[in-house]
Amino acid sequence: MKQLVSSFLLMFTITLTFSQVEHDSIHINQIKEEKLNRIQQWENQVERARKNGDLSTEMTVMMELASIKMADFADFSSAYEDLRYLEKLVANNPNEPAVIQIEAQLNNLLGWILTDQNNLEEALYHYEKSLLVAKKHNDTEFYKNISCDRAELLVRMGKKAEAFKHFRRMEKEAIDSKDSVFQNRVYEFMASSYMLENEIDSSLFYAKKSIDSFSQNNHRAHRLIQVGMCFLLLEKDMDSAVFYAEKALELTLNSILEKEQNYAHNLLRQAYHKLGNDKKAFYHFEKFYELEQKQKSFQNALSIGNLNLKLEKEAASLEQALSAEKLSNQRIIIWLVLIVIVLLILGIFSSIHRLMYIRKQNKIIAQEKFKAEQSEKFKEQFLANMSHEIRTPLHAISGMINSLERNPHPESQNIFLDAMKTSSENLMVLLNDILDLSKIDSGKLEIEEIPMNPIEVVENVVKTLHYRAAEKGLELKIEIAHDFPNRILGDPSRLNQILINLVGNAIKFTNKGFVKVIASKSHDYLEFAIKDTGPGISEDQMDLIFEVFKQGEKSKSQILGGTGLGLSISKQLVELQNGTLKVESVVGEGSTFYVKLPLKMAEPFENVEPLYAEEQLKNMGHSIQGVKILLVEDDDFNVLVVQDDLTYYIPNVSIDVVKNGMEAVNRFSSQDFDIILMDKHMPVLNGCEASKKIRELERNRLSDKRVPIIAMTASLLKSEIEECINSGMDGYIPKPYKPEQLVSTLYNLIKINQ
Repeated sequence: MKQLVSSFLLMFTITLTFSQVEHDSIHINQIKEEKLNRIQQWENQVERARKNGDLSTEMTVMMELASIKMADFADFSSAYEDLRYLEKLVANNPNEPAVIQIEAQLNNLLGWILTDQNNLEEALYHYEKSLLVAKKHNDTEFYKNISCDRAELLVRMGKKAEAFKHFRRMEKEAIDSKDSVFQNRVYEFMASSYMLENEIDSSLFYAKKSIDSFSQNNHRAHRLIQVGMCFLLLEKDMDSAVFYAEKALELTLNSILEKEQNYAHNLLRQAYHKLGNDKKAFYHFEKFYELEQKQKSFQNALSIGNLNLKLEKEAASLEQALSAEKLSNQRIIIWLVLIVIVLLILGIFSSIHRLMYIRKQNKIIAQEKFKAEQSEKFKEQFLANMSHEIRTPLHAISGMINSLERNPHPESQNIFLDAMKTSSENLMVLLNDILDLSKIDSGKLEIEEIPMNPIEVVENVVKTLHYRAAEKGLELKIEIAHDFPNRILGDPSRLNQILINLVGNAIKFTNKGFVKVIASKSHDYLEFAIKDTGPGISEDQMDLIFEVFKQGEKSKSQILGGTGLGLSISKQLVELQNGTLKVESVVGEGSTFYVKLPLKMAEPFENVEPLYAEEQLKNMGHSIQGVKILLVEDDDFNVLVVQDDLTYYIPNVSIDVVKNGMEAVNRFSSQDFDIILMDKHMPVLNGCEASKKIRELERNRLSDKRVPIIAMTASLLKSEIEECINSGMDGYIPKPYKPEQLVSTLYNLIKINQ
């Protein structure tokens, strides 16, 4: 009766625990139940062999039982107890026939578990003992496998040279004997060992070589997952990481290989996250978490099952020892049943609480994700508004400074004009740095690859900053190597931004001597060196200067000003182009910043955007003299700037000014114009809506004439520029603009439409 009650309690415990994961397939649950039943059968066999004094059978079955607990259920704790007990039996009965069969495997499994417990010295002892036994009994295949285990353990113990020397010897033996199975087994362990050493490229090489050597799905899945993990850690081919993880997942579906499924889902979660596919990443996170919880539930079921098996044994022993005290035995059984029931009830409540917690956490995750997305949208809108609001008055300031400089004025005012120009340019650099920093943080900064002349970029940087150096009495030098290319593919605006930051920084911190810009070519790279004779950078400041909002020594930053963004932005812009930025410095002698960028040559037929001289701009203006322009702008100061620039460069220009998009549409419907300059942000009707209506008027006229419309926008966000183009505009001019941007854009569009 007592055995029936215990058996019923065991099955009842397992059934209740497995009800938490009833969404799994019936096939997998049946396999698990069969294995649990087999464990119970083996436990019974051990007990019968022990009662009958059959020591060989007891040893053999216990060895099999420990192996199954480790391989199928990862129940290392229970398996370790069995193996230690078995070790004592072998030591006390060395001449027992079963010892020959199990001794090598016994020591190998003990070495494996001790390695997992990080008891490495004792693990090595058991591996070496297992090797001696296998060699003694000429068990070649087992000897090879243990050799791999021992070599991998040596890697973990830091004995790398000895381990890989052993691996190479095993590899040679496998190749000489044409044993492809052993050869690939060696590759498997070499891949794992290199992974422990964080040598990912080597691990990937051997993991790939070992994939096809395993016929069992769990081994193949482990290899595929390791290859995928290597690609993930190298961060250079996320698609390959996904490919191998998916293949591993296919092998484990509709099978009991839940541990491998769990690894595959976790790898896919990380790979898709790095690829920016949050939807798939979240899907695999849910699968990973679900399997994690299910495995914990299964382990709980196994533990409770083992507990009940032990209770059953104890109850049986107690019945034999105290057969005369039946009433006492019955009370003990009742108490045991009550304890198990209480444990089950506590387990059920714990599972319900855990499920509620998981649901709550998932809800929190979804809410936080939504908040993050909303925050990103608000941040982008704020940056767009801030860019527009700052650039609009800055455009007026910059334009009026240009106007004052080219018109007659007292020479004594030059110092003030230069100061105003420097201040406006510094403000523009600061604004661009803030916007670029935000784009880099959100992963939205794009690097162009267009034909460009890097020599013109360098010369323009020196020309722009020459007066700033002259103010401090510094010599601003330039040195360009004879083989430096004049036609490449790259991003001229980003190269200009990097050099402006570095050269401007050198001028700021140098009080006497010179600042020198050196441009050269080395193999497949462009190299720029910005050398100064400033105070230098101390050792403890070297690691700080490239951090955001760090400015080197506090006293100097307070005297010279700055935000600490320039070097950080420059470094990130260089790295986005797969280049490097580093610094060498000697305190009291100066510093040199080195920029190294990959060189991509432009095809001969690709046009390089030119940099126009003042005389060229005037010639362009003369060639389109008398042009009729509709200027749509609601800011009076900006109107003054544009009118002054147009009348300066274009003789007899006709400019009609309106304040909003609706007035522009009405004026266009009654008059003819050669070109339209359209502000994007205006009251009543914005520039994009006005452009759409103008294009509609053109279609209704059934005329082939299409008047070019140029957007004048203070926002440089890609989404805003795309909106202008999609509304029917033909190009855009940023605010604040440089005179060459205005004149060359007008010239090109008018000539195209003539």
